[in-house]
Amino acid sequence: MTPERSSRGDARCSALVDAARRVLVEDGLERFVMREIATRAGMKLGNLQYYFATRNDLLEAVIRAEFDRDIAAVRGVAQDIVNDPSKSDDDFATLSEALLRNWLTNGGASVFATLSLLSYHDDRFRRLNREIYETFYTELGHVIRRIDASIDEPEVHARARLITALIDGVAVQTHAAVDDESTRTDLLDRADALVLEIARGASGTPSPS
Repeated sequence: MTPERSSRGDARCSALVDAARRVLVEDGLERFVMREIATRAGMKLGNLQYYFATRNDLLEAVIRAEFDRDIAAVRGVAQDIVNDPSKSDDDFATLSEALLRNWLTNGGASVFATLSLLSYHDDRFRRLNREIYETFYTELGHVIRRIDASIDEPEVHARARLITALIDGVAVQTHAAVDDESTRTDLLDRADALVLEIARGASGTPSPS
């Protein structure tokens, strides 16, 4: 395959993933049907299946593309902190806000909610869910370690898991259960502050009883 053809194929795959994401976010998993996505992309079903043989192949591609965007944001903040450690708090707060806003306003919550739902019943998506979370914990841990270099690896991992659980929970609540904009804004602001406190270690470690 020539580089030119490979480049065109990559661009086509990316366009198909974007079209599929729009169907998932706007219409839900029930309407995530190959024929519908092919129509949205302006192509025949057989051509779509040339790139993605099954619905699950395309679903996985959508989820991975969404995750890649989030990981790029995390890695960017880690690099910013390396470049200027004095701004670590600001950078981490910006990261938390960016992740929450992406999940809430750009449809990210719908994509990851779909993954969570599928992971309960499908081994393929259960493995993908585990892979994504473990990767996220690791990358988030790099940022946490730069904020507090004194902690050991188990504590880094624990804080990363706690921050992820908090962001996940806030995303679900504000996306599905909070209609009032002022309440939503207050919840997001409080979440941003709490995420930073956890990264710093203010949440502490449970005291032995």
